[in-house]
Amino acid sequence: MNIHERYNIEESLNRFTLYPNKTSLKLSKWFLGGILAGLAALFFLDHYMDEAMRWGICILLIYFILHSLYDIMIGSEIHYIFDVSTNAVYKNDPLFSKKKIMKLDEAVVFVHSEMGSWYYALGADKSQFVKNYRISEGFSSGRKSLEIQKAYEHSILLKIDKMIEETHLRNKN
Repeated sequence: MNIHERYNIEESLNRFTLYPNKTSLKLSKWFLGGILAGLAALFFLDHYMDEAMRWGICILLIYFILHSLYDIMIGSEIHYIFDVSTNAVYKNDPLFSKKKIMKLDEAVVFVHSEMGSWYYALGADKSQFVKNYRISEGFSSGRKSLEIQKAYEHSILLKIDKMIEETHLRNKN
């Protein structure tokens, strides 16, 4: 799968759209399948557990089912739109519609690390560490992850940087 399909990229002359959570869709579906298998196993092993344990496990499984459904139905549809013509970055969420999150000429892309992995994040120039948005999947030190990272940088980050520079130049003139 190439990087354009992986992030469901849509681009035109003045607009670039990116779905950063699309990459975890397959994993969420597998996780949901495992949870449903666990729920079925709970049904067959019902007589080996007492009522409190059964209820505790059921509550956890229902929470995980709801979380997976959210990731599949809503989280994977969240996308960011970089629009040069309006000098804005928009976040489009199925629950809250399209919302302007920052000016494009104030946008900064930086590396954000968490517990052994890292990802690219987007934030406004002077407050990027206070409020930021994840715009890539998590990368690690493996060979496959390095290949995906290089493809991401070449196909996505270069275009975003070019759009930010264009708006800087347009606003200076």
